Amino acid sequence: MKTRNFALFALGLAAATAFGSAEASAQARSQTRIPVRKDQPAEVKADTVRIVRVDTVTLRGRTDTVIRTVTGPTVHDTVLQLPPIQRLPGWYFGLGGGVAVPMNNWRNTTKDGGAIQGMIGWFPKDAAFGLRIDGLANFFGHRETDCPNCESPKLYEGNADLVLRFPLDRRSHLNPVIYLLGGGGIDKFSDFLPYRNTDGKIVTAGESTQLNYPGLVLSNTTTAANFRGDKTIFWNWNAGAGLDWTGWGLKWYVESKYTTINTTNGNSHYWPITAGLKFY
Repeated sequence: MKTRNFALFALGLAAATAFGSAEASAQARSQTRIPVRKDQPAEVKADTVRIVRVDTVTLRGRTDTVIRTVTGPTVHDTVLQLPPIQRLPGWYFGLGGGVAVPMNNWRNTTKDGGAIQGMIGWFPKDAAFGLRIDGLANFFGHRETDCPNCESPKLYEGNADLVLRFPLDRRSHLNPVIYLLGGGGIDKFSDFLPYRNTDGKIVTAGESTQLNYPGLVLSNTTTAANFRGDKTIFWNWNAGAGLDWTGWGLKWYVESKYTTINTTNGNSHYWPITAGLKFY
């Protein structure tokens, strides 16, 4: 009996010892620190970005292409290219031709004719006002129906004028310039054909010399009263306008000015219209 009890006691002690050891082992494991590894941030690598840009700028019909290589952030640029400023003349001279148109009652005896013009002028640098002198040779026609035997009148004229110019667009290849001019001059006639003006007076060029042109009609009731004077120089005053421009590498002009001549017994008016080239 004692032997049986001793065996049971030994088994119970062994079981208690085993249970205690297991519990202690479990508690030891629960208190052990488990190492945790934190991920490090990835290394930032600096990259270089190369951007090739093609900028196209269109201005006044001209296209400029700019190719740029940009390192780093995008750059926004504005490219502006203006045409050069065209120059204005200082000293210049010109040659031209056109038509001379007699006005008012002068047309009763004299027809339109050709005109030749030469000029020389000067502006201070880029100034608005300048001076000009010019000469005109006008070759009028006679009215063959009224006076078939008459000579064709001729007029030689010299003028000095003040010129005021207005450039319109100096960056244009045309470089257009409008100008106004006015002044006075002297006139010399050859074979002037008289006419009757609105006051009923017979207008002549200087001392009256009676000529035998029976076909020339000065009024409804007066014929064969031809008076011509070629010995006197007359004064005139004039005013007009013109336009300069550049084309085909040349400097062109066209102009017209109304001219009043203090002929004998009344003023005579005519309008020369000329065009040609200027050189500077």
